[in-house]
Amino acid sequence: MTGFDDPAAYGEAWAPVYDELFGGSGVSPAVDLLADLAHGGPALDMADVPVDGRFRLVYVVANSFFALLTQARQVDCFRAVAGALEPGGSFVLECFVPDPSRFDRQVQTLAVTEDSASYEIARHDPVNQRVHSQHVTVDEQGHRLRPVTLRYAWPAELDLMAQLAGLQPGQRYGDWDRGPFDATSTKHVSIYRLS
Repeated sequence: MTGFDDPAAYGEAWAPVYDELFGGSGVSPAVDLLADLAHGGPALDMADVPVDGRFRLVYVVANSFFALLTQARQVDCFRAVAGALEPGGSFVLECFVPDPSRFDRQVQTLAVTEDSASYEIARHDPVNQRVHSQHVTVDEQGHRLRPVTLRYAWPAELDLMAQLAGLQPGQRYGDWDRGPFDATSTKHVSIYRLS
């Protein structure tokens, strides 16, 4: 197995089960919000790609922003987004709200059925805000390892990254249905704008 930080290894391990585990029913509200923000203009998935022109909307969903494994790389993403947006354009991030206590348990049961069991083992580096974890599934066919590494950021830290890049914080919702974001929220959909 290659290192935790290899994007290709992540894709190979997770592609067969990702939608089943994380797809949920939130696609329509996400598409509706993103379409409203795009105002019929072009949209870009992430920002570090060689494209020409400016975009009305840049978005990063499903915690993908946290795959940028250093704070410097995350700040670079915000700067790239600011450079790709047209004036008045929006940058949308969907991220989980960090819960370091989740990683303190180190082993968490994910699922147990008659013919399989899934669990997660995690190592938390609070200094660098990084988590290395292994999702393990054991069944009749053996065991499968699905590694994940991420660098989480707090909502206030994301706001500061946006400001450093010249973006202004806009709305922050607790979900794609535009529900309120509060102290009980486990995720957020944050919108930043280029003036």
